[in-house]
Amino acid sequence: MTPQQYCQKKVLRDGSSLYYSLRFLPSIQRNALIALEAFYAEINEIRYKCQDKQVARLKLQWWQNEIAQSFAGTAHHPVCQALDKVVSDNHLAEHYFQEIIEGFLLDLDVTHYATVEELEDYCKRTYSVLSLLSTHILGYHNDSSLKYAEQLGIALQLTDILRELRRDLLKGWLYIPQEDLERFKVSTQTLFASQLSETVTALFAYQTTRIRSYYDTAFKYLKKEDRFNQRSGLIRANLALATLQEIEKDRFQLFKHRIRLMPLRKLWIAWYTAWQAKR
Repeated sequence: MTPQQYCQKKVLRDGSSLYYSLRFLPSIQRNALIALEAFYAEINEIRYKCQDKQVARLKLQWWQNEIAQSFAGTAHHPVCQALDKVVSDNHLAEHYFQEIIEGFLLDLDVTHYATVEELEDYCKRTYSVLSLLSTHILGYHNDSSLKYAEQLGIALQLTDILRELRRDLLKGWLYIPQEDLERFKVSTQTLFASQLSETVTALFAYQTTRIRSYYDTAFKYLKKEDRFNQRSGLIRANLALATLQEIEKDRFQLFKHRIRLMPLRKLWIAWYTAWQAKR
């Protein structure tokens, strides 16, 4: 198995949002983004697979060392081997990859956040960095596209946090800020007990409204001359917005199941977004 095949097997599942977001890209860019997503997946899954925090910490520290060695020209892991050409061709800096790892190291010590600003900072250190790297690979003319990437990363991660609420609660993480819980008079015990009520539903609706505001801000930063280059991110955004819509239609039954879009709907959204970006 080649490094690129390893990365594809890791993240490119038929019918996934990533799969559809890459369909309208040339193969070089598609393979580059797959390698980036595979790196992120390797780091992200450590916190879910490792029951022992110390083991998880050691694995993340191994990745810190592996990234350092990769930038020194001695990559060992297939993901880093796949990233080697991506990094050199796109002049990507090592500190971006290290920042993502540091963000997930933070997850081992922090299980909840007091304010939305703290949660936003966490998102900026993880998925926003991935979004920024993707934006560099896809290409841009206007520097405001970097701010678009940051805001898009926050929005995508918060969408995933909301959709995966039950999974994270089972692992002991609560990514809804404490100030929001107090505002809606919802206790942490209520959420960990998976108790849905009118106040909990209102809390979830408030989170959805905030997430949409991040998408709106991201779109404002993306100028017309960069929309076609950044069509992959726009597809991810529109798929996520459709997911938020389904969560609302389901009346926020987040404790019961994970909302998924049908493949045909994903394909339509991806095609239409790519078409609009070209206009």
